[in-house]
Amino acid sequence: MTVKTTTSVNTAVEVDAPITRAFHVFTAEIGTWWDEDKHILTAPLAEMTFQPWVGGNIIDRGTDGSECRWARILAYDPPDRVVFSWDITTRWTIETDPARASEVEIAFTALGPDRTRVVLTHRHLDRHGEGWEQMRDAVGSGWSLDSFAAAVHRTHEPDPTPTWPGDLPTITNDQMHQRLQAAQPYTAIVLRTTDACVRPDVDPIIWEHGRRNMALVDAGLLAVVLPCTDNSGIAGFGVFNASPDITRQILDADPGIRAGIFTYDIHPVRGFPGATLPASD
Repeated sequence: MTVKTTTSVNTAVEVDAPITRAFHVFTAEIGTWWDEDKHILTAPLAEMTFQPWVGGNIIDRGTDGSECRWARILAYDPPDRVVFSWDITTRWTIETDPARASEVEIAFTALGPDRTRVVLTHRHLDRHGEGWEQMRDAVGSGWSLDSFAAAVHRTHEPDPTPTWPGDLPTITNDQMHQRLQAAQPYTAIVLRTTDACVRPDVDPIIWEHGRRNMALVDAGLLAVVLPCTDNSGIAGFGVFNASPDITRQILDADPGIRAGIFTYDIHPVRGFPGATLPASD
């Protein structure tokens, strides 16, 4: 239920998903659940992007190439909290004066390993000036987290893999020998955060780190990249299609390593060419 106070609007929902998943769907997958009729582009919407760092934007892009940056990311603290500005006037056009923009805060609270409470507060609506009460009433009737909750539940279905214990395929000795002979050398790395990795201050660096990882994947150098989501101090794991020496050179040039927010361990390993991660349904 949406609750209106004098200058703010609140709504909340509980979803059956881990807090990290709820945060990810609200931010990175915002375009999958945001209502299609709640955009101020003149052209049909092509995509919606949430830039995950303080100073980033929420961007609507039209099918004609037009772009609308209608929000600035004011706080980004995964998986607990995100705040963005509401840079929209009472005439539903872009507000260019930050002092006349309201704010939207979303707080995520883990109620259990697979249940999360999400509270959205749209505050400081009086900053919009004359006619702000109509803005409050409009967003009060418009803000709903039902579509968000549906998106979370669509993307967090029970694991389709067989329960354990279960029957496994039989592997013969000949199959064992054949597969072992095909094994090739690779280099595995463990990426760790340092005390200098303070979010959201380092988010722009992490963004460029991710961009470089994607380039390494496209270049055939980074075979597997696995960002870690448990806030354990391990940032992620990777498997490089390169020798340890070349891998070390690649990592030493990484923006996060150079900035001192990451360190790494290198391990020579062997693996099976063609092994892939299963795709999600």
